[in-house]
Amino acid sequence: MIPLKYLRLQLLQFIFAFLSLQLFQTPAFAQNSRTQEIDKLLSEYYNSGKLQGSVLIGDDSGIIYEKGFGYANIELGVPNTPDTKFRIASLTKSFTSLLVMQEVEKGKVKLNARVTSYIPDYPSKNGSKISIHNLLSHSSGIGHYDFVPHFFQYYSFIPYNHTDFIKLFWDRPLLFEPGTKYNYSSFNYYLLGVILEKVTGESYEDLVKKRIFDRLGMKNTAVDNQRRIEKNRASGYEKTDAGFQNATYRNMSTALATGDIISTVRDLYLWDRALYSNKLLSYKSRDLMFTPNLGGYGYGWECKKLTLPDGTSSRVTSHVGNMYGFLNIITRYLDKHTVIILLCNSDKSDIYGITSQLQNILFGKPQMAKKETPAQ
Repeated sequence: MIPLKYLRLQLLQFIFAFLSLQLFQTPAFAQNSRTQEIDKLLSEYYNSGKLQGSVLIGDDSGIIYEKGFGYANIELGVPNTPDTKFRIASLTKSFTSLLVMQEVEKGKVKLNARVTSYIPDYPSKNGSKISIHNLLSHSSGIGHYDFVPHFFQYYSFIPYNHTDFIKLFWDRPLLFEPGTKYNYSSFNYYLLGVILEKVTGESYEDLVKKRIFDRLGMKNTAVDNQRRIEKNRASGYEKTDAGFQNATYRNMSTALATGDIISTVRDLYLWDRALYSNKLLSYKSRDLMFTPNLGGYGYGWECKKLTLPDGTSSRVTSHVGNMYGFLNIITRYLDKHTVIILLCNSDKSDIYGITSQLQNILFGKPQMAKKETPAQ
């Protein structure tokens, strides 16, 4: 007969092992349940025609979720994946702002200096008023694309060198006195790209590749070149009542530092992670990029503070990219070290609705684990 004390010892060992198993299984189950809920939500958006592209969610622990939906090329039946390269459009602005701040740290660019200090030919009636800060924060008074009549009907199709392109808008009357209002304008960041090239003596393409892409291992990110063969490049689509059609053409020489980068969700996750460190920029300069100015815009980022569904709050930096057939958004929850990235190659993808619903899942009030994921 087994002594009673040994039976008690075995019972205690069994209870300890059982509790330990439950302790370590519960987080895994919760994580799996959350992933299933995310996948169910995104599948519903895809099935309703409101999502075509790739999605990634990540935090300090790594990639929480990544998946492609729909087709990178409908005609050839090539599916979207986390490695598909999309035109990220105005998400490019955050890369440009970091390059500018690197030059500010070197003393080669000053935030309060005027455009004419770097582009002497720029008409002084405007250029002597507009500062680098005004360009970065969209407070220059320069209008957006509709500032130039017939831009999308004519000028966006034509290849330009930088000097000829900025002449399209450089002497037009400003919408307001620089520094007094906020007005989003991609021409601001095109000018910043020209200034970077003049200050460094290097092309924007070489600068962003050498200083950011190569340093972070962003091997699937590049300045878009329509003539270059790019493996895994997505085609852009516009959706009509009759279905998808190929997106309207745009010559990428009219985008430059305001929207001419192609990338993947995985590479943008590397970019997100790097922005928590001082690998590319000092913390002081980085924080300046994330400080809201007029209209809540920092330098290359929209900046705000949000109260999340669980009652906590977080500083949030985000940006949207929109270009014929491509619609993208990156949303970074700074105090949670969490990012949601959507790169879409359909202009009807509901990037705002999807981001909002994912936010609810990620930061919702904790619930008791259930056997089945509750319906959205």
